[in-house]
Amino acid sequence: MDQYSLRPPQRMGLSAILAVLASLGSMFFSCSGHPGRGLILAALSIPFGLFGFIRAASPEIKGGIASIFAIIVGIVALPSR
Repeated sequence: MDQYSLRPPQRMGLSAILAVLASLGSMFFSCSGHPGRGLILAALSIPFGLFGFIRAASPEIKGGIASIFAIIVGIVALPSR
């Protein structure tokens, strides 16, 4: 990497991280016998994932693939209740 680059280094977007954590937490709570908490986290992972995917269009933010993963997991987790 060029040390004299004008672009700042990419960093993972907070909304993408929150989306992945919410989707994984949804699966954890669903499997551990707390479907209400799992449903809430699945419902939260979808908007966080959408916002993270939109933010990943910026060259300074990464996390588009993680956001798509969180959206898919959230959609799969919602009808399983």
